[in-house]
Amino acid sequence: MSTALSALSSAIQSGLQRHRGRTDGVELSGFDGLRLAREDLARRYDRAEKAFVPPKEKRQEALNKFKAEQKLDSSEWRLVFAGLSDRENEAIAVLEDEPLFERVHREVGSRIDRKILNRRDWLALCYSYFAYDGNVPADNHNWGLLRGDIDRGFSMIKACAAREKEWMRIVEHHRTLFGEQAGIQLAEDIFAGRARDLSALQAIAQVPDSSWLWQRIFSVLLSRIFTLDDNAFLQRLPELVALGQINTRYVNSILSACLTRYHRSRMREQSSSLLKQAALEHWGSPQIRSRQNAWLQYVEEPVCAMVVAWFAKEDLEHFFTLLKGEAEVDQSRLFYWLRFANQMSYTRIVMGADAWRDQASDFVQFRDKNKGRLSQLTGGPGHNNAVVMQIGNYFFVEFSGTGNACYVYRSDAAPFNPDKKSLALASELKQQGRALKRMSHSPAPRRPNRVEGWLDRFDSELRALGITPHSAAASASAQTAHVQSASTAELAVLLEHIKYKLVDNRDRGGALQVVLERVDARAELALKRLGFKPVNNNPLAFWRS
Repeated sequence: MSTALSALSSAIQSGLQRHRGRTDGVELSGFDGLRLAREDLARRYDRAEKAFVPPKEKRQEALNKFKAEQKLDSSEWRLVFAGLSDRENEAIAVLEDEPLFERVHREVGSRIDRKILNRRDWLALCYSYFAYDGNVPADNHNWGLLRGDIDRGFSMIKACAAREKEWMRIVEHHRTLFGEQAGIQLAEDIFAGRARDLSALQAIAQVPDSSWLWQRIFSVLLSRIFTLDDNAFLQRLPELVALGQINTRYVNSILSACLTRYHRSRMREQSSSLLKQAALEHWGSPQIRSRQNAWLQYVEEPVCAMVVAWFAKEDLEHFFTLLKGEAEVDQSRLFYWLRFANQMSYTRIVMGADAWRDQASDFVQFRDKNKGRLSQLTGGPGHNNAVVMQIGNYFFVEFSGTGNACYVYRSDAAPFNPDKKSLALASELKQQGRALKRMSHSPAPRRPNRVEGWLDRFDSELRALGITPHSAAASASAQTAHVQSASTAELAVLLEHIKYKLVDNRDRGGALQVVLERVDARAELALKRLGFKPVNNNPLAFWRS
């Protein structure tokens, strides 16, 4: 007995047994058990089976035979169908070779006309369609022909089927993938939350991670992030960050877009633990100077500075609360340095022996969360801790233990490397002979949030170094400049598929202008969503103030 018949017999028998168990002592009035068994069989046989891509070696063997014009059997033709986008030893792909692809096109057309194109042949053609790595697939006439063959082939297979199967329903739902606007509707569905699980489609279509389709989808997703108002963006932030998991090649782009959009929001002064932790995991700390450039590959300097300020504020709060040592937390020092947190380009907590070894849950969590950003303090009492803060070209070293002054050093001539895993108290951090200033915390203010006493004197000392707290007006002015500079990075992400010229005359009272190399509907849509307007009499030029 064949496997299929055995499965059919077993399913029917199982269904009848379940029915008997439910109807003991009751007259059999119908065939519900048999109907349920039939429906179960239909579900199992109709379900979408995962399509496997033939190994590249086998595809290459079939392609070599095809190019030598040798006769191919049905299996070899299927390997050729799957290898149309392959490039071996820098040879051009079949999709880019007019005579070779014409032979394939005729073969596929013949199979469609004779109604013998099967599902496996069709899936092989799909793989080549999605795997093509041309910068602009639509510019390749053969790729367009292949797209048409796939669409016609699916219609033929579906029409010849006794009933519509699950894989057909999935493909029909995503039929726009085989049209001129491929990926646009799917991207909109993903962004709107209407398409959350693409595993079924991916199992059938086998879209490579590097496919042009993903590039097109993420171009739309990235542009849509910037169309949300503050409330919608902040509410949807977790799901927006999660978009990167659809295809991990685009995690950096999604994080970059979310951070840039957050920087433009009213909440930019408030730390986003979600964005900070996600970016920290992928790019490392923006404060570790050896890794600073990694951040600047993905975001503009103002966005990076925003995140650095988040770290600085969090470090200060941890230092003056969790690491307070034997004394109570000095609220006046916390208040004072938080006024400069937005100007801090670097902070480093140096933990004493007590905090380094403390097994209390809050200390363990703090150390785990800040791996790579902590140093150990040696040569002093175990309860003492230090924090190194860089503002401009100066290091300010504060200590948690009472009676310790704040030491100031030039960052380019400091007697220590703050990134070291271990820093000595007397021989590195407290070198009065090498310090520019040694500032004591007296007299104390009447209230911790008043700039008087030592806080007022510190302000005078910092002004002498060219450092003052940022005023609200200065912050607003800086924010405007940050938004303008961030837009150029956003353009680079959204227009990566097309060449363009950027002319920025905003500093002279003019406009930011983008001139495209050619007409491109996707680029035009992205530019309009960013607020660009078309230039009169020039369909390739767009501007915004």
